[in-house]
Amino acid sequence: MATEILGAGLSGLTAAINLALEGHEVVVHEKRGSVGAHTHMNYQGLLRTKGDIAGYLKSWNLELKFHNMPLTKAILCTRNRDIRDVTLTEPIDFVRRGGKESLEDGLYIQAKALGVKFKFNTQLKHARIMATGRSRCDMAAYGAIYEGIDYPDDTFLYMHDDRYSPRGWYLYVTPFPGGLVKVVNCTSQPYVKQTKMLYYKALKERKILADLIGDKKPVSTFGGFGGAYFPKSAVIANRLYIGEAAGFQDPFRGFGMNYALESGYLAAQAILKEQDYDVLWKKHFEKQIKSDLYRRYAMLTFGDRAIEHAFRNIKDGDTTNINKTNPSGWKGKLLKESFYRLELFHHARTGMW
Repeated sequence: MATEILGAGLSGLTAAINLALEGHEVVVHEKRGSVGAHTHMNYQGLLRTKGDIAGYLKSWNLELKFHNMPLTKAILCTRNRDIRDVTLTEPIDFVRRGGKESLEDGLYIQAKALGVKFKFNTQLKHARIMATGRSRCDMAAYGAIYEGIDYPDDTFLYMHDDRYSPRGWYLYVTPFPGGLVKVVNCTSQPYVKQTKMLYYKALKERKILADLIGDKKPVSTFGGFGGAYFPKSAVIANRLYIGEAAGFQDPFRGFGMNYALESGYLAAQAILKEQDYDVLWKKHFEKQIKSDLYRRYAMLTFGDRAIEHAFRNIKDGDTTNINKTNPSGWKGKLLKESFYRLELFHHARTGMW
Protein backbone atom coordinates (compact mmCIF):
# COMPACT_ATOMS: atom_id res chain seq x y z
CA MET A 1 0.00 0.00 0.00
CA ALA A 2 1.35 3.39 -1.01
CA THR A 3 2.27 6.06 1.53
CA GLU A 4 0.39 9.23 0.58
CA ILE A 5 1.85 12.69 1.13
CA LEU A 6 -0.19 15.86 0.87
CA GLY A 7 1.94 18.73 -0.43
CA ALA A 8 4.89 18.86 -2.84
CA GLY A 9 6.98 21.47 -1.04
CA LEU A 10 10.41 20.98 0.50
CA SER A 11 9.22 18.89 3.44
CA GLY A 12 6.87 16.66 1.43
CA LEU A 13 9.46 16.01 -1.28
CA THR A 14 12.15 15.18 1.28
CA ALA A 15 9.85 12.69 3.00
CA ALA A 16 8.94 11.14 -0.36
CA ILE A 17 12.59 10.72 -1.39
CA ASN A 18 13.58 9.04 1.86
CA LEU A 19 10.65 6.63 1.76
CA ALA A 20 11.29 5.77 -1.89
CA LEU A 21 14.97 5.12 -1.19
CA GLU A 22 13.85 2.25 1.05
CA GLY A 23 11.57 0.78 -1.57
CA HIS A 24 8.28 2.27 -0.38
CA GLU A 25 5.61 3.13 -2.92
CA VAL A 26 4.87 6.84 -2.52
CA VAL A 27 2.18 9.10 -3.98
CA VAL A 28 2.47 12.88 -3.54
CA HIS A 29 -0.72 14.93 -3.92
CA GLU A 30 -0.34 18.63 -4.79
CA LYS A 31 -3.25 21.06 -5.10
CA ARG A 32 -1.37 23.24 -7.58
CA GLY A 33 -0.41 22.37 -11.13
CA SER A 34 3.31 21.88 -10.54
CA VAL A 35 6.05 21.66 -7.93
CA GLY A 36 7.18 25.05 -6.64
CA ALA A 37 4.10 26.86 -7.95
CA HIS A 38 3.37 28.19 -4.44
CA THR A 39 6.17 30.74 -4.69
CA HIS A 40 7.56 33.16 -7.26
CA MET A 41 11.13 32.50 -8.36
CA ASN A 42 13.40 33.99 -5.72
CA TYR A 43 16.42 33.22 -3.55
CA GLN A 44 16.23 32.43 0.16
CA GLY A 45 18.92 31.74 2.74
CA LEU A 46 19.59 28.14 3.73
CA LEU A 47 21.32 28.04 7.11
CA ARG A 48 23.33 25.41 9.01
CA THR A 49 25.29 24.32 5.90
CA LYS A 50 28.69 25.49 7.27
CA GLY A 51 29.70 26.42 3.76
CA ASP A 52 29.06 22.89 2.43
CA ILE A 53 25.55 22.95 1.04
CA ALA A 54 25.95 19.66 -0.88
CA GLY A 55 27.18 17.91 2.26
CA TYR A 56 24.32 19.33 4.32
CA LEU A 57 21.71 18.10 1.83
CA LYS A 58 23.38 14.71 1.46
CA SER A 59 23.03 14.16 5.22
CA TRP A 60 19.25 14.02 4.58
CA ASN A 61 19.75 11.76 1.50
CA LEU A 62 19.16 14.64 -0.90
CA GLU A 63 21.41 14.64 -3.97
CA LEU A 64 20.22 17.13 -6.54
CA LYS A 65 21.11 19.96 -8.85
CA PHE A 66 19.82 23.49 -8.28
CA HIS A 67 21.06 27.06 -8.51
CA ASN A 68 22.43 28.86 -5.49
CA MET A 69 24.33 32.06 -4.68
CA PRO A 70 26.99 31.72 -1.96
CA LEU A 71 27.45 35.24 -0.58
CA THR A 72 30.85 35.75 1.05
CA LYS A 73 30.76 39.47 1.88
CA ALA A 74 28.41 41.52 4.04
CA ILE A 75 27.37 45.07 4.74
CA LEU A 76 26.12 45.13 8.32
CA CYS A 77 23.80 47.97 9.26
CA THR A 78 22.59 48.77 12.76
CA ARG A 79 20.51 51.80 13.68
CA ASN A 80 23.64 53.89 14.16
CA ARG A 81 26.33 52.25 12.00
CA ASP A 82 26.99 51.03 8.47
CA ILE A 83 29.86 48.53 8.44
CA ARG A 84 30.49 48.33 4.72
CA ASP A 85 33.26 45.78 4.20
CA VAL A 86 32.93 42.52 6.15
CA THR A 87 34.12 39.09 5.00
CA LEU A 88 32.05 36.14 6.22
CA THR A 89 33.88 33.11 7.62
CA GLU A 90 30.98 30.95 6.40
CA PRO A 91 29.20 31.90 3.15
CA ILE A 92 25.46 32.38 3.34
CA ASP A 93 23.87 30.13 0.73
CA PHE A 94 20.90 31.71 -1.01
CA VAL A 95 19.14 28.97 -2.96
CA ARG A 96 16.66 29.33 -5.79
CA ARG A 97 13.03 28.73 -4.86
CA GLY A 98 10.30 28.22 -7.45
CA GLY A 99 10.69 27.46 -11.16
CA LYS A 100 13.40 25.59 -13.04
CA GLU A 101 16.73 24.92 -11.34
CA SER A 102 15.11 25.60 -7.97
CA LEU A 103 15.50 23.53 -4.81
CA GLU A 104 11.95 22.20 -5.31
CA ASP A 105 12.68 21.33 -8.94
CA GLY A 106 15.82 19.39 -8.00
CA LEU A 107 13.97 17.45 -5.30
CA TYR A 108 11.13 16.70 -7.73
CA ILE A 109 13.59 15.30 -10.29
CA GLN A 110 15.24 13.11 -7.63
CA ALA A 111 11.87 11.89 -6.39
CA LYS A 112 10.64 11.06 -9.91
CA ALA A 113 13.83 9.12 -10.62
CA LEU A 114 13.13 7.02 -7.51
CA GLY A 115 9.63 6.16 -8.74
CA VAL A 116 7.59 8.57 -6.62
CA LYS A 117 4.20 9.22 -8.25
CA PHE A 118 2.68 12.72 -8.37
CA LYS A 119 -0.95 13.78 -8.66
CA PHE A 120 -1.35 17.49 -9.35
CA ASN A 121 -4.45 19.70 -9.09
CA THR A 122 -5.89 17.38 -6.45
CA GLN A 123 -8.07 18.36 -3.51
CA LEU A 124 -7.21 15.55 -1.11
CA LYS A 125 -7.84 16.65 2.49
CA HIS A 126 -5.85 14.11 4.47
CA ALA A 127 -2.84 11.84 3.96
CA ARG A 128 -0.39 9.88 6.08
CA ILE A 129 2.08 12.77 5.86
CA MET A 130 0.74 16.33 5.91
CA ALA A 131 3.04 18.85 4.20
CA THR A 132 0.43 21.48 3.40
CA GLY A 133 2.47 24.55 4.41
CA ARG A 134 1.65 27.53 6.59
CA SER A 135 -1.75 28.04 8.16
CA ARG A 136 -1.05 31.08 10.36
CA CYS A 137 0.63 34.46 9.99
CA ASP A 138 3.30 35.23 12.57
CA MET A 139 5.72 37.05 10.27
CA ALA A 140 5.70 38.70 6.86
CA ALA A 141 8.04 39.95 4.16
CA TYR A 142 7.62 42.54 1.43
CA GLY A 143 10.20 43.18 -1.25
CA ALA A 144 11.02 44.33 -4.75
CA ILE A 145 13.43 43.66 -7.61
CA TYR A 146 15.37 46.57 -9.17
CA GLU A 147 17.51 46.86 -12.30
CA GLY A 148 20.28 49.23 -13.27
CA ILE A 149 21.86 49.29 -9.80
CA ASP A 150 25.59 48.95 -9.15
CA TYR A 151 25.72 46.29 -6.45
CA PRO A 152 28.38 43.60 -5.87
CA ASP A 153 27.37 40.04 -6.76
CA ASP A 154 28.91 38.48 -3.64
CA THR A 155 27.45 40.71 -0.92
CA PHE A 156 24.62 40.45 1.59
CA LEU A 157 23.36 43.70 3.13
CA TYR A 158 21.81 42.95 6.51
CA MET A 159 20.08 45.78 8.41
CA HIS A 160 18.57 45.86 11.90
CA ASP A 161 16.70 49.10 12.56
CA ASP A 162 13.49 49.04 14.61
CA ARG A 163 12.19 52.12 12.82
CA TYR A 164 11.61 49.92 9.77
CA SER A 165 11.73 46.31 10.99
CA PRO A 166 10.43 46.30 14.59
CA ARG A 167 11.22 44.61 17.17
CA GLY A 168 14.55 43.19 16.17
CA TRP A 169 13.53 42.08 12.68
CA TYR A 170 15.50 43.05 9.62
CA LEU A 171 15.78 44.32 6.07
CA TYR A 172 18.18 42.78 3.58
CA VAL A 173 19.61 43.29 0.10
CA THR A 174 21.06 40.60 -2.17
CA PRO A 175 22.11 40.39 -5.80
CA PHE A 176 19.64 38.78 -8.17
CA PRO A 177 20.38 36.94 -11.45
CA GLY A 178 20.53 39.08 -14.57
CA GLY A 179 22.28 42.00 -12.90
CA LEU A 180 19.28 42.78 -10.72
CA VAL A 181 19.03 43.56 -7.00
CA LYS A 182 16.49 42.30 -4.44
CA VAL A 183 15.49 44.34 -1.39
CA VAL A 184 13.26 42.77 1.29
CA ASN A 185 11.82 43.99 4.59
CA CYS A 186 10.73 41.52 7.28
CA THR A 187 8.48 42.05 10.30
CA SER A 188 6.47 39.99 12.75
CA GLN A 189 3.15 40.48 14.52
CA PRO A 190 1.74 42.94 15.42
CA TYR A 191 3.54 44.91 12.65
CA VAL A 192 2.76 42.63 9.70
CA LYS A 193 0.21 44.97 8.10
CA GLN A 194 2.79 47.77 8.15
CA THR A 195 5.53 45.80 6.39
CA LYS A 196 5.09 47.43 2.97
CA MET A 197 4.79 50.95 4.36
CA LEU A 198 7.90 50.46 6.51
CA TYR A 199 9.78 49.11 3.48
CA TYR A 200 9.31 52.32 1.48
CA LYS A 201 9.95 54.41 4.58
CA ALA A 202 13.35 52.72 4.94
CA LEU A 203 14.21 53.31 1.27
CA LYS A 204 13.43 56.98 1.71
CA GLU A 205 14.99 57.66 5.12
CA ARG A 206 17.96 55.33 5.47
CA LYS A 207 20.81 56.94 3.51
CA ILE A 208 22.61 53.74 2.48
CA LEU A 209 19.37 52.47 0.88
CA ALA A 210 18.41 55.81 -0.63
CA ASP A 211 21.87 56.08 -2.22
CA LEU A 212 21.59 52.52 -3.57
CA ILE A 213 18.04 52.61 -4.98
CA GLY A 214 17.53 56.32 -5.60
CA ASP A 215 14.36 57.06 -7.54
CA LYS A 216 14.34 53.78 -9.48
CA LYS A 217 11.02 51.98 -9.81
CA PRO A 218 10.89 48.25 -9.10
CA VAL A 219 10.74 45.73 -11.90
CA SER A 220 8.47 43.61 -9.72
CA THR A 221 7.26 43.37 -6.13
CA PHE A 222 6.32 40.43 -3.95
CA GLY A 223 5.25 39.50 -0.45
CA GLY A 224 4.71 36.49 1.75
CA PHE A 225 4.06 35.33 5.28
CA GLY A 226 5.07 32.50 7.58
CA GLY A 227 3.78 30.82 10.68
CA ALA A 228 5.78 29.47 13.61
CA TYR A 229 4.39 27.18 16.27
CA PHE A 230 6.08 24.28 18.03
CA PRO A 231 3.23 21.93 18.99
CA LYS A 232 3.10 19.48 21.85
CA SER A 233 2.42 16.88 19.20
CA ALA A 234 2.86 16.92 15.42
CA VAL A 235 0.81 13.74 15.09
CA ILE A 236 -2.96 14.05 14.69
CA ALA A 237 -5.16 11.03 13.95
CA ASN A 238 -2.02 9.06 12.95
CA ARG A 239 -1.10 11.76 10.40
CA LEU A 240 2.43 13.18 10.60
CA TYR A 241 2.65 16.97 10.16
CA ILE A 242 5.90 18.32 8.75
CA GLY A 243 7.38 21.69 7.78
CA GLU A 244 5.17 24.70 8.31
CA ALA A 245 2.10 22.45 8.44
CA ALA A 246 3.38 21.50 11.89
CA GLY A 247 4.49 25.06 12.64
CA PHE A 248 8.19 24.31 12.24
CA GLN A 249 9.65 27.70 11.41
CA ASP A 250 12.35 29.98 12.79
CA PRO A 251 10.58 32.67 14.88
CA PHE A 252 13.85 34.59 15.23
CA ARG A 253 14.57 35.34 11.56
CA GLY A 254 11.97 33.46 9.55
CA PHE A 255 14.37 30.93 8.02
CA GLY A 256 12.28 27.79 7.70
CA MET A 257 13.94 25.70 4.98
CA ASN A 258 16.10 23.73 7.40
CA TYR A 259 13.08 22.83 9.51
CA ALA A 260 11.19 21.77 6.36
CA LEU A 261 13.92 19.51 4.99
CA GLU A 262 14.83 17.96 8.33
CA SER A 263 11.25 17.32 9.51
CA GLY A 264 10.49 15.65 6.18
CA TYR A 265 13.44 13.32 6.74
CA LEU A 266 12.38 12.61 10.34
CA ALA A 267 8.81 11.75 9.34
CA ALA A 268 10.11 9.25 6.81
CA GLN A 269 12.39 7.70 9.43
CA ALA A 270 9.47 7.42 11.84
CA ILE A 271 7.55 5.38 9.27
CA LEU A 272 10.51 3.31 8.08
CA LYS A 273 11.71 2.40 11.56
CA GLU A 274 8.29 2.42 13.24
CA GLN A 275 9.43 5.06 15.70
CA ASP A 276 7.57 7.83 17.50
CA TYR A 277 7.70 10.91 15.26
CA ASP A 278 7.13 13.29 18.18
CA VAL A 279 10.11 11.83 20.03
CA LEU A 280 12.28 12.16 16.92
CA TRP A 281 11.53 15.78 16.08
CA LYS A 282 11.62 16.99 19.68
CA LYS A 283 15.02 15.42 20.24
CA HIS A 284 16.41 16.61 16.91
CA PHE A 285 15.10 20.19 17.06
CA GLU A 286 15.38 20.83 20.81
CA LYS A 287 18.66 22.73 20.74
CA GLN A 288 17.74 24.78 17.67
CA ILE A 289 14.26 25.61 18.93
CA LYS A 290 15.67 26.83 22.24
CA SER A 291 18.22 28.94 20.41
CA ASP A 292 15.60 30.48 18.11
CA LEU A 293 13.25 31.28 20.98
CA TYR A 294 15.83 32.72 23.37
CA ARG A 295 17.11 35.03 20.60
CA ARG A 296 13.56 36.04 19.71
CA TYR A 297 12.95 37.08 23.32
CA ALA A 298 16.21 39.01 23.39
CA MET A 299 15.19 40.88 20.23
CA LEU A 300 11.67 41.44 21.53
CA THR A 301 13.06 42.90 24.76
CA PHE A 302 16.04 44.90 23.50
CA GLY A 303 15.18 45.41 19.82
CA ASP A 304 17.92 46.68 17.56
CA ARG A 305 20.04 47.54 20.62
CA ALA A 306 20.79 43.80 20.89
CA ILE A 307 22.33 43.79 17.41
CA GLU A 308 24.13 47.05 18.11
CA HIS A 309 25.74 45.31 21.07
CA ALA A 310 26.44 42.05 19.20
CA PHE A 311 28.19 43.90 16.34
CA ARG A 312 29.94 46.45 18.57
CA ASN A 313 33.45 45.10 17.91
CA ILE A 314 33.04 44.54 14.16
CA LYS A 315 34.60 47.16 11.90
CA ASP A 316 35.32 47.65 8.19
CA GLY A 317 37.75 45.05 6.86
CA ASP A 318 36.99 42.43 9.53
CA THR A 319 36.33 38.75 8.93
CA THR A 320 33.55 37.40 11.14
CA ASN A 321 30.76 34.88 11.59
CA ILE A 322 27.60 36.92 12.13
CA ASN A 323 25.69 33.86 13.37
CA LYS A 324 28.01 33.27 16.35
CA THR A 325 26.89 36.00 18.70
CA ASN A 326 25.57 33.75 21.47
CA PRO A 327 26.65 34.27 25.09
CA SER A 328 28.91 31.53 26.43
CA GLY A 329 29.83 29.97 29.77
CA TRP A 330 27.50 29.14 32.62
CA LYS A 331 26.11 32.68 32.68
CA GLY A 332 25.31 32.44 29.00
CA LYS A 333 23.65 29.05 29.48
CA LEU A 334 21.51 30.43 32.31
CA LEU A 335 20.59 33.50 30.26
CA LYS A 336 19.58 31.40 27.24
CA GLU A 337 17.45 29.05 29.33
CA SER A 338 15.75 31.99 31.09
CA PHE A 339 15.03 33.84 27.86
CA TYR A 340 13.73 30.63 26.24
CA ARG A 341 11.22 30.12 29.05
CA LEU A 342 10.23 33.80 29.06
CA GLU A 343 9.57 33.65 25.31
CA LEU A 344 7.31 30.63 25.79
CA PHE A 345 5.45 32.53 28.51
CA HIS A 346 5.17 35.61 26.29
CA HIS A 347 3.73 33.52 23.45
CA ALA A 348 1.27 31.75 25.74
CA ARG A 349 0.07 35.15 27.02
CA THR A 350 -0.07 37.10 23.72
CA GLY A 351 -0.16 34.50 20.95
CA MET A 352 2.79 36.29 19.30
CA TRP A 353 6.49 35.56 19.10
